[in-house]
Amino acid sequence: MPVYSRREKWEPDEEDIARATRPVDDVVLRALSVVPFILVAAFGVIALVGWVFVIVFGVAAPGNENSEPIWRWVQEQSLADVLTQLALAVGIGLIPLAVMLVAGWATIHGFRSDPHPLFWPLTQLFWGIVAISLVVLDRARQDVIVELGVSRLDWWFAFLMVAAAMILAGVRLRRLRRERQS
Repeated sequence: MPVYSRREKWEPDEEDIARATRPVDDVVLRALSVVPFILVAAFGVIALVGWVFVIVFGVAAPGNENSEPIWRWVQEQSLADVLTQLALAVGIGLIPLAVMLVAGWATIHGFRSDPHPLFWPLTQLFWGIVAISLVVLDRARQDVIVELGVSRLDWWFAFLMVAAAMILAGVRLRRLRRERQS
């Protein structure tokens, strides 16, 4: 940053000029590249809210009279059952919380103009593993997908979103390498 006082006239230095001449399309690419993280964070929020309603408050599907809030269930159980089920319930609740926090961190970190050099290669590896897992699950265990109630259209939409996330990570990686070389 330039050093100036009230008596001196301010003039931009090289850093100011470089910042002012940065292309605007970089912001669009940065925003598009973090959309998958935002979607994952949204799924984490939905899962966490669902966990609160189903596990804590005992809200269930219509016609299911076996559901009850956790504080009523605890009154009828032994201490060992309560501790085991409470640990399981908290563990299940921590999963969407962790997904939400990690996806939020990745969104913030990925939107930066100069993230850590390993961020985009690891992101591309992560989305690649997810894509391969989706294909393997589709080919090996179609019964599980049908049992979950996921349609073929939903399944392939999810795969295309993961593939797009992997491609965007690759584009960001190439752009950063080009910028670092010049």
